[in-house]
Amino acid sequence: MALMHLVTSIPLFVSIIGIPFGWANLKLIPVSLTPLGREIVPTDEPWGGR
Repeated sequence: MALMHLVTSIPLFVSIIGIPFGWANLKLIPVSLTPLGREIVPTDEPWGGR
């Protein structure tokens, strides 16, 4: 998904109207990579309970 955001941002930078959308695509790259390496904790457990 991060690669697709990068690939789609490149053609958007070609036109003046597409530049803000290109920046938005680049800002979405870290968001699409965030879930990797994270642990999902159920909400019914107390904080820090393992």
